[in-house]
Parts: sequence; structure tokens; C-alpha cells
Amino acid sequence: MRSLLKYCIIGAITLMAGSAVHAQNELQVNIDYNVNIPTGAFKNYITHPAYKGFTAGLAYPVTDQLSLGLSVGYNDYYQKYDRQVYNQGKGSDISAVVSNSIQQIPLLATANYTITKKGFIRPYVGAGVGLNFISFDQYLGEFDDPHSMTKLAVRGEAGFFIPLSNYSSTALKIGASYNYAPFNTYGVNSLDSWGIQAGIRFPIK
Repeated sequence: MRSLLKYCIIGAITLMAGSAVHAQNELQVNIDYNVNIPTGAFKNYITHPAYKGFTAGLAYPVTDQLSLGLSVGYNDYYQKYDRQVYNQGKGSDISAVVSNSIQQIPLLATANYTITKKGFIRPYVGAGVGLNFISFDQYLGEFDDPHSMTKLAVRGEAGFFIPLSNYSSTALKIGASYNYAPFNTYGVNSLDSWGIQAGIRFPIK
């Protein structure tokens, strides 16, 4: 699965680079640090936030306020539970430490709309839809049960930009998101999460 994740990231970066080469107007690069917090059924499996997260993307400005683009992200969830006795069926019990490890790589087509074009703080809203490449592993003691799959991913977000210059689109970015991630494995029907992010947007020619 690590090879699949590596190739997904390489593929996404290649697509972004190709978009940059063929674009005639100024492109915008977005790089964010993310913290995602499990919600709903996902909290039955992982309760700890994922502090190892990022999102990188390219956006093409269709108008002064609307941009369309492509983004790739990475979120790493991990949690270890204290030793417990687990019923394996047919009178067989096992005492073990259980660890759950989940990595998600969402590859999304995105749209962002900046609500105001002027001002020190410029609110925005955004949405994305695409594929979620998932690595799902549960360790029961020293034994693991890994799974890899590709599912739908949908993201809605809102926040604001803080421009750093009057002569450029370079800006700090602070926002929040909701990530819809269907799953249906191990009795968990979703990997939905709330996210907060902070980063920077800057133009390239």
C-alpha cells in the first residue's frame, strides 16, 4: 500500500505540473498544514486527531473571485488501545493490544470562491470532489490485517485569506473543512472528519 500511496502522490504532482505548463494565465499554488478530527462512526475506531496532514494544490483563476483546480492531500491517523480480551468466536478469546492505523490521500477537483475582492480579510468558500486512496490496518498484538481501497471523497470548506501584498495574490490562508469519506469496512461506514488548516497561497507564471 505504501507503493500505491507513493504513486498516487507522484501522479497528482505530475497532473498539477502539467496544468502549470499548459496554463497561459497566472496559476495559484496552495499549500496547507491540516489537522483532521474524526467524527460520526469514525470516532468508534479512531478518537485522536490526525496531526500529520497536508494539502497541496493548483488553482486556475477563472475570474477575480472564482478559481478551479486540483488538490492532493495526506492524513495519517493512528491509535493504540490498552490490552483487552477479545472474543474470536466459538469460545476462543484472545488478550491483546489493538492498534488502528489509517492513511488517506484525497485527490480532488476543486472550486473556490472568494466572497470579497478587497479588504484585509477576504472570506472564501470552497468544495472538492474526487477519489480517496485509503490504507487501513489493524494490529491485534503482532498480527495485522491490512486493506487498501479507493473510495469517493467530498470536501466542503470555508475560511479567509489575508493578503500579504497589494500587487500580488500571495496570501495567508486559514480555514475549516468537512471531509465526507464513505468506507464500509470493519463495521465502520465512514471516515468522515472535521478539519482545520493554515497555509499560504502564492502565484506562479
